[in-house]
Amino acid sequence: MERIDFKFNKVTPDEAREMQYKLSLDLAVYRVFINGYSKTGYVVFDEAKLSKDKLLEMLKPFEPEVISERELTPEELIESSLSWKNRIAA
Repeated sequence: MERIDFKFNKVTPDEAREMQYKLSLDLAVYRVFINGYSKTGYVVFDEAKLSKDKLLEMLKPFEPEVISERELTPEELIESSLSWKNRIAA
């Protein structure tokens, strides 16, 4: 799994909601968040099922700028989804 953080140069809140919903329907996407007000967001996806180039092509109308990229394990994804009170003990 890969997580890419973005800064968008051109996106409205309505466009952000619509694209977030569209990406959430893709089975290769595990997490997606696009904020149309701060013009930031991230996508966690399986690069074996959805290429980075195809993802960037889908986001092209919003002029995305990649801020960071990193590999995630399933454990990291699950833990990042937990409430701060329910963190897995080390």
